[in-house]
This record gives sequence, C-alpha cells and structure tokens, in this order.
Amino acid sequence: MNDRCDRRRERLGWHYDEDTGTLMRDVIHRIGRRCHSWDYRGLGTYLITLTLADRTSHALGRLCHDAQKGAFVELSAVGRLVGATMAELPRQWPGVEVLGLQVMPDHLHAVIAVRARPRKPLGAIVGSFKSKATSRWLKLGRARPSAKDTESNFATGNESLSAVAAEPGFATPIKAWGDDGRSRGAAARAPSSLFAEGFVDTILFDAAALAHARAYLADNPRRLWEKRAHPKLFAVLRDLPVSLGAGLVGHFAAIGNHNLLKAHAILQVQCSRRFFAYARDAAGRLLKDAPPRVETDEFRESCEALLEEAAHGAVLLSPCISEGEREIARRAFSAGHRVITLANKGFSPLYKPGGKLFDTCAAGNLLMLAPINWPYLPGEKKMTRADACVLNRLAQWIAGADAVEVSYKGIQRTDIDQLARNAAGAERKHSMGSVPIDENC
Repeated sequence: MNDRCDRRRERLGWHYDEDTGTLMRDVIHRIGRRCHSWDYRGLGTYLITLTLADRTSHALGRLCHDAQKGAFVELSAVGRLVGATMAELPRQWPGVEVLGLQVMPDHLHAVIAVRARPRKPLGAIVGSFKSKATSRWLKLGRARPSAKDTESNFATGNESLSAVAAEPGFATPIKAWGDDGRSRGAAARAPSSLFAEGFVDTILFDAAALAHARAYLADNPRRLWEKRAHPKLFAVLRDLPVSLGAGLVGHFAAIGNHNLLKAHAILQVQCSRRFFAYARDAAGRLLKDAPPRVETDEFRESCEALLEEAAHGAVLLSPCISEGEREIARRAFSAGHRVITLANKGFSPLYKPGGKLFDTCAAGNLLMLAPINWPYLPGEKKMTRADACVLNRLAQWIAGADAVEVSYKGIQRTDIDQLARNAAGAERKHSMGSVPIDENC
C-alpha cells in the first residue's frame, strides 16, 4: 500500500523537503497551470501565498525592527482589514480553519485547513477571500502608505472589522505618472483587484510540515529584514559570466556573494551515492535524529578533508546531487564555511534561499549558480543523468586545478562537454572581457 502511494505521489510531482523531511508540492493556480490530479474539494491543509497586484505599493504595512522584538510588520489600515477578512473565512466556509497568518508589506501567507469536505474547491475559497478583501479595499479609496501617514494608521491593536473600515485609510492615494512626467491620478494606475491573479499553495501532509509552515510564517519578517539589509547578496542576477578555463566563459543565473569566485582555492565536492545515505522511514521521509543509514570511511575522510580546507579559506563547490554531497554542504553551512552550489534550473525573480541557505547567504557565505540556458520552472525539476553529468562537468571547469575525477559511465566525454557548453552558453573569453565581480558583496 505504501509503495503504491509513493508511486502515485511521485507521478503527481510531489517531493520531500530535505530540511524537514516532509512531503510537499508547490502548485501555482492559474489558467492552464492547475494540478488536476489533486482533489481540491477534499480535506487538506495548505500554506497559501497571495501577492498584491501592485507589489511596489507595500500597502499592507511597513517592516520595522527594534532590539527587543526584532523584525516585525506594522500593519496599515489595509493590512488590518485583510487580516480581519481572513479571520472571517471560517464563518463563510464551515469546516475551514485558519491556523496561521502572516501579513507582509506586499504579500501574505496563511495556513488553511479544510476539515470538512467543502461545497466548492480550494480555489473558490481563496477567491472569495480575495474578492471580499478587494471590495473593502476599494471602499478605503485604493490608497497606500506615505511618509505623511499618522502613527494611528499603523496601530497594531486587534480592532474589529467595523473599526478598521471606519478609519480614513491612508492619507496619500496612489499616483501614476505619464511619459510627460505629469501625475495621471489614482484611477490611471490603481489595479481593479487588491491581489494579483492566482495564488501559490503548498500541501502540508503531516504535523511536521504544519510545524515547519508555522515557523516559516513567524520567521518571515526577519528574513525580509535580512534581505533588505543585504540587497546585493539576495539579488537574483540573470547573467553572471564565470570563467570555465581553457579560454571559455560560461553564463549563469546567480544569487549570493559573487566574490566567492575569487577564492584562492575552489574545491569540487563529489561523493558517490554508495558512500553516504540518510536514514529514512518507510515512506521515504528523513529521520532527522537518526544516524545515517550509510556513512563509509571514504565519506568521512573526504568530508573531514574538505571541511578542514574550508576552515582555512577554501570555497567548496558542489552540485549537491547525491545525499553525501548535500550532507557535506550542510556541515559546511553549520560551520560557517563558504559554499558555491550548482542547480539544474534557474531562479524566479523573487527567489530567496530557504532554511539554512538563507542565513548562509545573509552571512555572505553562499553563491548559488544555475546554467543560463536552464531556465526557472515552477515546482521541482527532476534531476536526470544528463543534468548530473553537466553539473559535474561545469563544477570541474570552475574548480580548475582543484577539480576531482568524475566517472561518466556510458556517456562520451565529448558529448558531456558539448551539453555543458550549451547549458552555460559558453563562449570565448576574449569576446567577454574579464569576469565582473561586485566588490560590495
């Protein structure tokens, strides 16, 4: 029975979150993108993300920070209205429970549990919330915060919805500017809906996934504060030229500290699957507190040697394909060492690393690279044998003298080289000039 369920989950594209060991699936609900294999009229628990139609307005509040509370979001009148509307959802939809809510300046996250089979699917439930919130927002005059707003507009008390709706809202309406530099007024720019089309959901399958989602909500303000404090480290770069040696320059999507490419030594991490394997339960989920199922002497020797070099300033470069390679990266993150990772797809414009990767990136100890011709795709992209060979070959080229020998059984080296050059859009260095490095990273 478990095997049949696991095969069905794999067929539907569900995946295990490696940081939590929980089964999740990301689905973007738009026309032509909905996952028709999942019963959205059934029971389930979801982490829902909604973004504003105008994310530049930060209409839901402002990010603040103090020594005692740390980072937090001080809600605007619109933000409090949105929170009150979300709180009403269970009354409109019996059997629906809101288990958590985090309103951010330009988006919100909510954990919604469907305890009884609803009369309509999840999309209709979320849509009704968006519609009601938009209607009430329109009554506030489609306004957004400005420097002239009074502190009362950002009070954080638990007012009733009627009290929030009675407030004047924001003092300054949205302005639009034409090509002639003149203001066109609020009507020219203000969107007809408060929220952008569609939403993103992550299906939470067990208590561990629910706990992880709640922790993610609580940590969201801190993560945003760190991202704003280190904008260069969290900026998604579409095209970072990287020297591949032999007169070639490859192109990569990148996020993190570009200066890691200037390290005196970049050591390639390569670990056979037979050297290390995580302990998992019958369903395939990680057992965090259990010792590894496999940890050979070869793995321990390689890991200790790499971490020792990293402690003396070397940068580890890993495609993080095998479990052993991911474990070495985790130990390097925990020790505060510097790591470059390679991914088999690009990054969305608003991507930010998750889990330990986020704090590692904020500390300037992480650079994530993805070949430029492997674009961003929503959800998980299956790691194929060809992908793994290309990433290992690119890692060899970037590491240069510190590359390791990799076995490409069954594939000609010339074929792998061509695939790697195509993936990275490699070209001769003389046409590119030097690889730019941001001195401020």
